[in-house]
Amino acid sequence: MKRAHIYELDVTRALAILAVLLIHATSTPVTVLTSDSKLYPLYVVLNIFPKFAVPVFIFLSGFVLFYNYIQKDLTKELIARFYQKRVTQIVIPYLFFSIFYYAATRLFLTHDLALTWQALFSTEFLEKLLIGKAYTHLYYIFIMVQFYVMFPLMLYIMKKKPAVLPHLIWIGFVLQWAFIVLNAEFWQYPYRGSIAFSYLFYFLAGGFLGIYFEKYKKWLQLKKGNFSLAIVLIWLLWLFATCYNIYLYYFVFSAQTYLANSIVFELAFELQAITASIVLLQLSFWIYHQWHRAIVNSLINLGALSFGIYLLHPFFLFLYRQLPISGNSLVFHLWSVGGFVIALFGTWLVVYIIGKYVNYHWIAFGPIPKELPYKKS
Repeated sequence: MKRAHIYELDVTRALAILAVLLIHATSTPVTVLTSDSKLYPLYVVLNIFPKFAVPVFIFLSGFVLFYNYIQKDLTKELIARFYQKRVTQIVIPYLFFSIFYYAATRLFLTHDLALTWQALFSTEFLEKLLIGKAYTHLYYIFIMVQFYVMFPLMLYIMKKKPAVLPHLIWIGFVLQWAFIVLNAEFWQYPYRGSIAFSYLFYFLAGGFLGIYFEKYKKWLQLKKGNFSLAIVLIWLLWLFATCYNIYLYYFVFSAQTYLANSIVFELAFELQAITASIVLLQLSFWIYHQWHRAIVNSLINLGALSFGIYLLHPFFLFLYRQLPISGNSLVFHLWSVGGFVIALFGTWLVVYIIGKYVNYHWIAFGPIPKELPYKKS
C-alpha cells in the first residue's frame, strides 16, 4: 500500500534548493572581494549559513526511502522495480548532465568542436564520471547513486534485524566517522566528499525519522505549547553551530587562516547540518499550515522541481557570469543579487516548461508529474 504524500517535504526541498542557490550565488563575492569591503561579512554569512543544503537533501532522501519501503515486503520484483526507477530517475540524468557540463566546459576552453568530441571519449572524462567530478555540483548526484545501490541491502538488514531500527542515528554517526578516520589514517582517498559513507549519518538519521514519522509527526509541528526542551535545544545547537561555522570560515576566506583543525571543522559542520535538517522540517510544517496558500503552493512547486533546478542552475550562473561588470561596488552587488535571481527564476521556468511540454524530459531532469502537487484549499 502506497503511503500518503507528505507535502511538507516539498516545502523542505524548496528551502534546501534556495540554500544551494544562495551558496553558489555568493561564491564569487566571498572569493573576489577583500575583507575590508563593508558587505564582505554579509556575503560570508550568506555563503556559510546555508551550507546545510546537501546534507538536508540527503537527509530527505533517507526519510522518503525508508518511509515508503520499510513496510513493504522485500522481494526480487520490488528490488528490480526499485533499481529500474532509480536508473531513469537519477542515473540517466546524471549521465546526461555529466556529458553536458564536461562538453560545455571543454568547448568554452578550446572553442573547438572536434577537440570537445574527443574529450568525451577520454580517460579523464571517464575518471571524472566515476567520481562525480564532471562538474562541481554533480558530486551530490553521484553520492545519491551510491545510496540507491546500497539501499536494498540496508533494507534487507533492517528487515532481518528490526532491533537496529531505533539505533539508526548513532549507527550512522559511528559508521560515518569510522570511514572518515580510516580514510585520514590509511586510505587517504583525495575525493572523500564524493563517497556516500561521508554522509551516512544524515541518510540514516533521515531514515529513522521516515520509519517513525507517525510517532514524531506531532513533534515536528511548531505549535504553541508544543515546544519541548528537545526542540529548544536543537534550535540553540543549530544557531550555535551556524554562528561558529561562519566565524571559522570568515577567517578562512578573508585571511586563509584556519582557527581549528579539520576534525573541529567537520564536527561543527555536522552539527550545523543535522540540526538544520530538523529545523527546516519544523519550519516546513509551520509554513505549510500557517502561510498563505499561494506562497505555500509556490514553495511546493519549487520543491517538486528542485532536482532539475539543482542540475541546471550552474549553467545559468556560468552564462550570467560572462556578462562584463564595472568596478563600481554598487553594480557588483546588484550583479551578485542578479545571479541568484537568474539562477532561481530562470532555471525554475525552464525546468517547469520542459517538464510540462517535453515528453522525454526525464532524460535530463528525471520524472516530473504532469500535475504538480499543491495544497488544496
